[in-house]
Amino acid sequence: MSVEGKLRTGEKLALLSASGPSSNVTVSAGDTANVDLTISVGVVSRILQNLGVKSISGLPVGVVIAGFTFPNTTTLRLVIYNPTTSAVTVTADSVSADVLVKAL
Repeated sequence: MSVEGKLRTGEKLALLSASGPSSNVTVSAGDTANVDLTISVGVVSRILQNLGVKSISGLPVGVVIAGFTFPNTTTLRLVIYNPTTSAVTVTADSVSADVLVKAL
């Protein structure tokens, strides 16, 4: 997406796009599930560290984000919770996010 700034070390702060999941994810009523988004390297050579998430969109109505992790530098894993009384499906490639990273 965009380079937000440069550090004295020459590293960049960049806001990158993430999207996914690669296939449908169904979450049963009252259950949790992982939804993995792939971070697009885009304007940087290499991601050194994921710093945070600025925004997330495209999740089904009623689903709650219970947390997130970065299992590796190019994956944002959302932990979602379904508090409703019926199963909910997160459709493939329906979710997007903006991720702040330190990169080269």
